[in-house]
Amino acid sequence: IYDFFYTILHWALHIKAIYGFIHKHHHHQKAPSRATVDAINVHPVEFFLGEYNHIFACFLYCRVLNMELHAATVILFLIIGAVLAGLNHTRFDCVISLFGVTLYDSKYHDVHHRIPQSNYGQYIMFWDHVFGSFRDYNPNDRINAKAQLDPRTGKSFQYMEALGTKSD
Repeated sequence: IYDFFYTILHWALHIKAIYGFIHKHHHHQKAPSRATVDAINVHPVEFFLGEYNHIFACFLYCRVLNMELHAATVILFLIIGAVLAGLNHTRFDCVISLFGVTLYDSKYHDVHHRIPQSNYGQYIMFWDHVFGSFRDYNPNDRINAKAQLDPRTGKSFQYMEALGTKSD
């Protein structure tokens, strides 16, 4: 439920008329590496919509399926979501599979940061497959090396170069 609405929301944030005002800031990092720091490095409107989406998914689960969720379950859902979103913004390769089917792969979000018109899903890529926006991870895809973060300063090599500061 969650990823269906998140995929649509994330796609909408990439619409040209909206992108520059809300979502562009998040994409300054072509290969984010600071986990949750990069995951929540978003416009306040985007943060609100993304977090509201969690609550909306819980609401739909309860209303449409006529189920109940314990408050601890909702909190666990939010914590798991934060951990997976953080992993999406690291250099770690984290894969969760069930019966040989990949449910989550942090590399898929790397693809989104390299090629923003793909892989809009947050955790699973099911809806990207359905909507035709899925792109598999290819370790040979080129990225802008200057956009990477200097691990010592936390600033991009491009930024440090613009300041005239040597990062090595």
